[in-house]
Amino acid sequence: MQCRAHVAQLGRMYEDFRSASAEVVVILGDTLERAIKYAEQLKVPFPVLADPERKVYQAFDLGKVAFVIQRTASVIVDREGVIRYVKRAANPMTWLQESLELLEFVKEMDNES
Repeated sequence: MQCRAHVAQLGRMYEDFRSASAEVVVILGDTLERAIKYAEQLKVPFPVLADPERKVYQAFDLGKVAFVIQRTASVIVDREGVIRYVKRAANPMTWLQESLELLEFVKEMDNES
């Protein structure tokens, strides 16, 4: 449930990210139908992609903790396709702090360009 709060927070901060020349994309480890429903429920202005085989989750080592808590990650990729930032989280209560950290990181990247 807290990952929904994080995604909703990113939605509220979306224009701040766009002002820093960043795009937000969420990848849901589920079917396309569920990803569409998720995006509609949260009314986010950015794409929610489906990863039904959870290949992205596997690539970033995002298995469940204690069989119940889904690990998540925030990833920033620069314009050349280089991963510049990865932060994995198992504590779902860090969503607001993480959103602010992400925004600061992309602002710094934008200033470097």
